[in-house]
Amino acid sequence: MEKSHIDRAEVLRRIRAHWLSNATHDLRGPLFAARGYTKMMLDERAGRVTEEQRRFLTTILDNLNRLANLTDELQSFPTDDALRLEPISLTELLRTVVQDWRGPAGKKLLHLVENIPVGPIETTGDRDKLGLAAHKLLGAAVEFTGPGGRVEVQAQQKEDEITILISATPTLLTSGAPNGVLDTSNQAVFDLSTPCEILRLHGGTTSVRCSSRDGYRVVCQLPLIRSLECKGVAEANG
Repeated sequence: MEKSHIDRAEVLRRIRAHWLSNATHDLRGPLFAARGYTKMMLDERAGRVTEEQRRFLTTILDNLNRLANLTDELQSFPTDDALRLEPISLTELLRTVVQDWRGPAGKKLLHLVENIPVGPIETTGDRDKLGLAAHKLLGAAVEFTGPGGRVEVQAQQKEDEITILISATPTLLTSGAPNGVLDTSNQAVFDLSTPCEILRLHGGTTSVRCSSRDGYRVVCQLPLIRSLECKGVAEANG
């Protein structure tokens, strides 16, 4: 019975992957053509365009670009071998990451505070990749917070969603930055593309804000995905 269940799940995964690949491929052709013709009309290849028509065509092109970006996202949907999934405790993972950064934070006289629930937040994910993402996000806060600042890590679970908040007081090294926003384009340590991609692969989202007025603030939201084993325990206790 168990083997039959596993085989059925594997078949469904393969069907999903095949269907998704075909769907994204079929979407690309019409989208490419629609974008191309819209751009030609905006360039007045088919005749003069009034200001009102240009406004309409620009709106159409913007929405076509959004659909194209969504198609790219679907194309890069994580495959079965992209993540090593296992039941993990996010509370334990975050506490480990916080402990790793206590030494560097102490050297800068930072107050590193954790506001993490006592009870476990159990989910399913790639332990190593999520650990790397949390390490980089917290590390950026520590690196860019001035001496005597405060860095806080929070986590909470609400229904089927997990929210992780990493924030720092507005003592960031933003002197001379235009409008008080830190220019991190050339700062390798502040390259958060990797942790954002890891969270995206887990079905999550990441919002990053860094300014002299608001400080450093990262909000990560992940879907709560319990394994069959964890779900069974939770239902038994509930």
